[in-house]
Amino acid sequence: MQSEKLVRRFKDEAVSVYSIEGGNFSQRLKRYIVSTRDTRNLMNYPEIINCDFTKLMSNGIINALKGLNILERLSCIDSKTVNVYHILRGSLNFQIGRALNNAFGYKWHSSSYVSSQRVLQNGKYETSDNSYRKFQIPQNATIYTADIVASGISLNDAIEYVMHFLESNKITIKNFIFITIGCIEAEKILSKWDSIFRNKFPEYDRTILIYLEGRFALANKNTPLHNSSPDTDLLKNYKFGALLAPEFEHSQFEKMPTALEGCVIYDGGKKGFEPINHIRDILNFWEKQMKIAVEKNLSLWEEYNSRFSLEMYFENISELKKGSPELLMANKNNYWDGITIEESNTLYSRFKWLWSDERIKFALEPGSFKPVCRKKINYLKSLIS
Repeated sequence: MQSEKLVRRFKDEAVSVYSIEGGNFSQRLKRYIVSTRDTRNLMNYPEIINCDFTKLMSNGIINALKGLNILERLSCIDSKTVNVYHILRGSLNFQIGRALNNAFGYKWHSSSYVSSQRVLQNGKYETSDNSYRKFQIPQNATIYTADIVASGISLNDAIEYVMHFLESNKITIKNFIFITIGCIEAEKILSKWDSIFRNKFPEYDRTILIYLEGRFALANKNTPLHNSSPDTDLLKNYKFGALLAPEFEHSQFEKMPTALEGCVIYDGGKKGFEPINHIRDILNFWEKQMKIAVEKNLSLWEEYNSRFSLEMYFENISELKKGSPELLMANKNNYWDGITIEESNTLYSRFKWLWSDERIKFALEPGSFKPVCRKKINYLKSLIS
């Protein structure tokens, strides 16, 4: 039985907001998953790069903040006490300052910066470059920051630098709000710092963690995939521990390659600031996939289900015994609370649209993954040729 589930707290045409309930983390840490069309698109189409990427991210976060405001009343915080903390360079993609201005009309918020570069040393990720630091934090501060979280090293170090500055300058903190595309490591780190903040600052109020589209699983050396990068790749498969927003799951059935990508976001810094190198990274992943597909004569069905399991859409997937919207809803009750039968019908219909009986028959054939890889490789090469 899944110990944690998403509970829908708010939904309109622009945004859906879910709280994560259950689990072993302190209830004082407020955990949300927020879904918007813009953030779904920027994750599902890794070819979206540079200004288009940051524009979608900014628009998505504006709607995410507006939706969360219904629950947390963030707009009531005096903008003179707000500091936007940039963990360079990845967090620049999130454009938090612009989002606060558009969502709440903030204009007095200040900004702080720290450089952070993650490198692999002796089998562990460490921060190699944190030489640039610039802090301008007001008294009784509400700190907003954002970054992509895999191992969590950069996030933990960045908060440690802030804590040292606060203590050295006798500045108090009221709230800490973090927006991420990431995994459960973010919760481990923020839960620790929430306790530290509460012990150090008696007036401390809230730590809020906002995941965009899902809390993804982090690949490790034991992850049963033919091709993955441990402690780097953020994965969508619920069997690995991913917890996805229903809207994001629905969007996986828009195109066949969507659920087959190596990582939900790849390298956010490259995506925003080194677009050609970002496309090359994706191409490198798919060329490795092609090599494996040829060597192992992989079927599309095997590879797809290893990355995005369709088990809950069947009564018995090994026998291809069909499911139903009612069965899907019953299966998802362990993961989602507040989803209607109409939404389950829509989700199941979308699954059937992508995975027709004819496509399943083709996907089961040995070697059927190769043409998918070839088509993707040709497309990526055309972008940078």
